[in-house]
Amino acid sequence: MSTRHLKIATCTPVAFHANTYFYTRDTGLICKELQALGHECRVIMPLPAHEDDLAVKELLRVPRVQLSSTTWWKAQGLDAVMLYSWGDPRYTGIARAIRKAGIRLMIHFDSSGELHEHLTRPGNKAINRAKDILINLLRSKHLSYADCITTSLPCIEKLRSDSYYGKRIANKCRKFPTPVNSCFRYDGSRKEARIICAGNWENPLKRVSMLTQTLESVLASDPVVQVDICGPVTPAIQTWREALPPASSQRVLLHGFCAPEQLSRLYQRASISLCTSESEGSHAASAEALCCGCSVVCPPRHYLSVVQWYASNASGTVAAEDTPEQLCRALQAELNNWLHGARNAGEIAATWQPCFQVCQLAEWLR
Repeated sequence: MSTRHLKIATCTPVAFHANTYFYTRDTGLICKELQALGHECRVIMPLPAHEDDLAVKELLRVPRVQLSSTTWWKAQGLDAVMLYSWGDPRYTGIARAIRKAGIRLMIHFDSSGELHEHLTRPGNKAINRAKDILINLLRSKHLSYADCITTSLPCIEKLRSDSYYGKRIANKCRKFPTPVNSCFRYDGSRKEARIICAGNWENPLKRVSMLTQTLESVLASDPVVQVDICGPVTPAIQTWREALPPASSQRVLLHGFCAPEQLSRLYQRASISLCTSESEGSHAASAEALCCGCSVVCPPRHYLSVVQWYASNASGTVAAEDTPEQLCRALQAELNNWLHGARNAGEIAATWQPCFQVCQLAEWLR
């Protein structure tokens, strides 16, 4: 392993708010983690700036057109760029400019592995088929500019077996679904009969109704289990908790937004992380929980293949059906697995931590 420090940029072609939350996820987190390893790293994003942007020297906002300029990229003096493009062909000009500038390029493909989503959409079948052909040809071209591609194992398997991509693209892939903050590490704490649910509950894709119905059933069936809900406390969640019988409501803790260190402490105590989402690319909350020795429960939805992969290797349970009743049964099964020694926090953490470590990106970018 080389010890030479690199000059790296993370680049997202969307003008996200570069606030505190930004630096806990994706390109912002990768930048911070690489800096902690001694590399010189900055975040590059297009204008406009936002009022809540942190005044940090590693943030560089430029006119969007600059990101497709080979001359501009050459002037940055970079060894490598981590481009969070999600495999989107709209950003092929950026990928091409980086490669033409002689900079090593890593593209992150945050995907559940679905490559032909147009074929399952309502509407004219011929038009959808034409869209599907076009998007896959363009996405393949976009990914071809990468020296390496980071994504999930289910996505790599889909790419390898798909005629639009095949071994040519799949062989560039590295198993890295999402970055995880280095504070998320199992510390040997005793696991309790606790279920943790972390997410942005204001997002309809997280399915708050599925969450509350599932938890209500679990709380009613198990007099011991406790629940930690982390993320925005929506009116629906607040109202639900207040309507629970006292014996259940007192076992539900609403933590609101949690800083990574606080969230890590909650993961150390919890046994199970519950995902109720409609769809997820990589689901950072499940990844963080695995690194802290939690197992994972999720529904059997088509667009949750990555979370279902997380449940493999004695690390969780996928519900039999996408219903609150079956999710409750999956949680009961996992609680029973922990009770009878069929789950081991240290082994779960050791199995999954290597998938999410930012330190390996620097080696792949050399």
